Amino acid sequence: MIDPTTLERIVARLTSDSLHGAYAAIFTVLLLCGFGLPLPEDVILVTGGLLAWRGNPVAHVTLSHMARDPRLLTMIGFGLAGILAGDSVIFLAGRKLGHRVAEFRLLRRIVTPQKLTDAETLLRRRGNVVVVLARFLPGLRAPTYFTVGHAKLPYWEFLLFDGAAALISAPLWVCLGFYFGSNIGEALTAAGHFSRYILAAALLVVAALAGRWWYRRRHPPAAPDGPA
Repeated sequence: MIDPTTLERIVARLTSDSLHGAYAAIFTVLLLCGFGLPLPEDVILVTGGLLAWRGNPVAHVTLSHMARDPRLLTMIGFGLAGILAGDSVIFLAGRKLGHRVAEFRLLRRIVTPQKLTDAETLLRRRGNVVVVLARFLPGLRAPTYFTVGHAKLPYWEFLLFDGAAALISAPLWVCLGFYFGSNIGEALTAAGHFSRYILAAALLVVAALAGRWWYRRRHPPAAPDGPA
């Protein structure tokens, strides 16, 4: 997680520009993350919330105010658009370049044609679940979306489920930044806590799905009786 002093300098620099410049900056950085820029998505979105608050500082932020603040709502919109644009870059790269994995000898030994076929079959059947869960698992989102693209999951379906997952995370991080707009340290601390809660929930879902898969393998459904 970025330290508060560094984030304060970034926010101060962007605050000196117009709020429209802040919207563009948040969108652009999120888009660049799709090209490999190594920045945490939650920190970028929290920064967006801080910038929205500083565009018109409010002494006492309430939920009712946040629900109708045009700067906050606009920042959430730009954040969602940046996320989907960056994720689309990764997905489409997998669709166009994924087949080149086979050109690397070391990777061919690790990912055999049969394993790749099995993975693609799983993604075609459970791609929507994989896309949603990967958004909340640090370090796995980019390779998962690349593989999902290579597995030929329909692009509209990818956008639908990626967008549904982003509708959970993006408003949360931007609203946290807005709520703690006068205290960057508290904003980062709260973001860290929520990150752990979301990660724990995602891991519980993964564990439940893995347990269900294991149980079905150990206890396959009985074959129906033949005709008497």
